Amino acid sequence: MITNVVLVHGYSVRSLDTYGKLPQLLIAAGIHPTSIYLSAFDSLNDDITCDDLAKALEFRVLELIRAQGIDLQHTAFVCHSTGAIITRRWLLNRYANNLPVPRLLVTMAGANHGSTLAQLGKSQLAFFLRHVFQQSSVGQEVLEDLDYGSLFLLKLNEDWLEAYNSATPPSCYAFSMIGDDHSEPDHQLFWQTKESGSDGTVRICGGNLNYEMLSIDLTAAHPVLNVKRLAAPVPFIVLTGYSHTGGKGIIDALEKNTDPPFVELLKALAVASDSDYQKVRDDWQSQTVRWIAAHNSDCNATAVFSLQHPGARRIEDSLILISDNKNEYLSVTTALQGHQPIQNDTNLSSFSFYFNQPTFAGTSPHKLHIEVHSGSDEITYTDIDYVIPPEQASLLRPNQFTYMAMTLDRNATGTYKLLVFDPTRDPTKKWLPLPS
Repeated sequence: MITNVVLVHGYSVRSLDTYGKLPQLLIAAGIHPTSIYLSAFDSLNDDITCDDLAKALEFRVLELIRAQGIDLQHTAFVCHSTGAIITRRWLLNRYANNLPVPRLLVTMAGANHGSTLAQLGKSQLAFFLRHVFQQSSVGQEVLEDLDYGSLFLLKLNEDWLEAYNSATPPSCYAFSMIGDDHSEPDHQLFWQTKESGSDGTVRICGGNLNYEMLSIDLTAAHPVLNVKRLAAPVPFIVLTGYSHTGGKGIIDALEKNTDPPFVELLKALAVASDSDYQKVRDDWQSQTVRWIAAHNSDCNATAVFSLQHPGARRIEDSLILISDNKNEYLSVTTALQGHQPIQNDTNLSSFSFYFNQPTFAGTSPHKLHIEVHSGSDEITYTDIDYVIPPEQASLLRPNQFTYMAMTLDRNATGTYKLLVFDPTRDPTKKWLPLPS
């Protein structure tokens, strides 16, 4: 039974009214006022990272455990937006150290795979905050962590799969829910805030804790595509008519206990067993299937490619093309959403592609064509043409993220030569190019 609830806000929050009436609704549902804890953290300091905030959360949780004796196995964390990835990192840190973890984790519009607004936040939004609100910093490090394909998100999501697919997974039931509304006037200012298939800040697929991580090492004698996904899916639901924040916000707009986000939240908070968890999973799955049937144009998916050469060093200059079963690129391009692909600002070897999933799936099976350039004539990469195997079906699944990590074969033989000694050769002659 859940007796404690910790609420965790998202990026750029500066006041406790971000939680709206959610605390009062929880009290009316039976949670004691002194057992509801409101997070308050600084995400706008340019020197603070999500890892920092996860460590700080651990410090404050330890304070609660020592001072009030709260039992995490009777505690639920309800997280909004960036609060989801901070809490998940904290939870995994505890798990790795064999420490108790919370019984429930509910992400409401959680930025579990990042946000398209991350790069916007470092440009237009930064200008807005500095000149309108006199805010000297915008949380550069947190925004970098939120960028698609960031090192933080790649590690977080790989660690999550490994933990939950292990023989002794975390004893925490996880849930993810998100809205689909991006129609508010303030969402029309930038293309990033009015993306199809988003809540105005986070893509529907970006809030889903069901995802895949594919990897292939092309330096191997017989390259094999490895696929990782959760053995047991996380309950996931799309709530029609709710946005990230504001008048239709998935938390901000809550007024009464019959509002759909709160109704679904109570279902999650009532889970006490595997059978309870399965019931919520089935319920949410059936609702989401109906949502997909009614919202095909918003049923999108994201593919994140991370390229590296042996030794995990990053690749910065590449071309990635996805073709259809006829080896044509145009039909796949029609499924691609606007302003794509997006290159990660700091991890330059990461690219994300955003597709309408039904259109994309109709062009399956797919082939990847990848070209990589080192910037040096002496170091080359062989072009890659890889057909996604039939058992993978489509590269993308509805409302989900797919991560594709590729280790490429780097040919550096042109950087080195062995020469037979020749007494007639001028030994003082400089290279490059290397002598023949």
